[in-house]
Amino acid sequence: MSQKKALIVNLAASHVSVSSFREEAGRLFMDQFFAEDLAPGLGDDDWLNAAVAALAGLVNTHKISGQATIIAPSFLLLQKSLKVPQVERERQAQIVAFEAQNAIPYPLNEVIWDSQVMSSDGVEAEVLLFALRTEVATRIANLVSATGLRPYAIQAAPLLDSRAALLHGGLANEEVLIINVGARSTSLSFVGPAGANIQSANIGGNLLTQGVSDNTGQPFATAEAVKVGYYSGIVHLTEADPQVAVLQVNSQSFIRRLSQDINRRLINVRRGAAGRQPTRILLTGRGSLVPGLAEQLTESLRLPVEQFDPSSALTPGPELNPDYLRQHVHQISEVIGEAASLLLPQHSGVNLIPRDIAAQIAFDARKPKLLVAALLAALAPWPVFLALADATDYNTAQINQLKARALVLNGHQATIVKTHEDAQALLVTNQLLESVVTNRSNWPAFLTDLQSRVAQSKNTWVEEIRVVHVAGVAAPAVEGEAPKPPSPPVTKVTVTARILLDKVAPGKTFNARELIERQNALMASLKKSAYIADIPSDEIKPDYKEANVPKLTFTLIIQKDKAL
Repeated sequence: MSQKKALIVNLAASHVSVSSFREEAGRLFMDQFFAEDLAPGLGDDDWLNAAVAALAGLVNTHKISGQATIIAPSFLLLQKSLKVPQVERERQAQIVAFEAQNAIPYPLNEVIWDSQVMSSDGVEAEVLLFALRTEVATRIANLVSATGLRPYAIQAAPLLDSRAALLHGGLANEEVLIINVGARSTSLSFVGPAGANIQSANIGGNLLTQGVSDNTGQPFATAEAVKVGYYSGIVHLTEADPQVAVLQVNSQSFIRRLSQDINRRLINVRRGAAGRQPTRILLTGRGSLVPGLAEQLTESLRLPVEQFDPSSALTPGPELNPDYLRQHVHQISEVIGEAASLLLPQHSGVNLIPRDIAAQIAFDARKPKLLVAALLAALAPWPVFLALADATDYNTAQINQLKARALVLNGHQATIVKTHEDAQALLVTNQLLESVVTNRSNWPAFLTDLQSRVAQSKNTWVEEIRVVHVAGVAAPAVEGEAPKPPSPPVTKVTVTARILLDKVAPGKTFNARELIERQNALMASLKKSAYIADIPSDEIKPDYKEANVPKLTFTLIIQKDKAL
């Protein structure tokens, strides 16, 4: 019995996941699921680089290959809802193309766009339009291809929660509101028998983190670690800790703002032509785990609120770890929604992959068949040739063919050697990337330790931090001996600090004795850190241009077992 399969890559704002599905006997099996969290608070370019690096790590670690669908996050997409006449499909497509010119604030040749009919009352159809900048779509496709996967579609994440709901038979017969609270945005899917209404709000868990960061003065990454650790129970703070009050105040503000936005959208949907009346709310996304959110939504919207578990429609494969899947239940609704196409009778969704890349990938997939056909065509005259050629000519031709083949094989051998050398160089780079991914959790602890030690030095603060990773140096090769591995890489953190000399008035003479005492005390404190292996004395450079607030620049050599 033939099986339909799907390999799905979800490039979400806060994590990357790879999952594989198959359809068998009308059931949806999830055979693999792997996820990797991303550093918080990244800009779009840094986010994409980090996401693809994490994807490459998952692909290499778990030996994943094949054709994949890529799910693009909401914050990269332009989303517009259109009302168009309910006419024949070709005519409707022309109308949507015309409306797209007005709805998309870019020239159409600079974007990849697609649309999906969400509902219809027989007179008008509601169409959801998605657009992605061509340069962004091309970069995503090329970077994913570099990992070894073959991307053949880029899907829009906001569409997929509603498709996951269709796998639950009961949800197809009632009006429900699915709220997916992510890191940078929230998707609202009004799902019912008449179709779906999809909306996106630029409110996510990062808004709460930013509030904590602003109120505590901590870096965004540190605030995110405190938020996640406190609400997950990993970090225990006493009620007297000022951070607890900051977390509670900002949580209430975040919940209130999100609830008001959802309420406004719910009122507009109820007043619309379709007159949707959701009977309950289903919550998903890691942002929905903020304590008090479900209770506030129940009170303000007067609807029962439940947690959405899309995995209940799945059959786990033999290699899937159920406990690992349960840990990520709030991160799988989009991938299950995309996998639903294996079971749903009608394919829905959009494809935002650049057309030239899609054509190239399709051609690459047909190359083996074309090569076989070309080989068969080339071999077809041989029986006639062999029947007509005499033994001498035949033997001569065979010898010439073998010589030519030998030349080709020699060329291939050189290519294989060169490829092997390139692969070894790439392996070294991947090992460095794996080291960064493995040890990135040291950053919040290191920064917290550094901040606490600097704070112990009176009237001292950090102005700038720079990080340099120095690759290991290979030992000289000795003839007759196996090459020795390179020395481990070294991480250097250059810190620029200011020291306020309260005994020196602005513009007065510099007090070298006080600075040296303060400098020695600071260096002594830093050398006690478990993260610092050494502070080279020749790289401690004071700057006395401002006598009362001199600048001190020094370099911290990070312990090899705590690399950043």
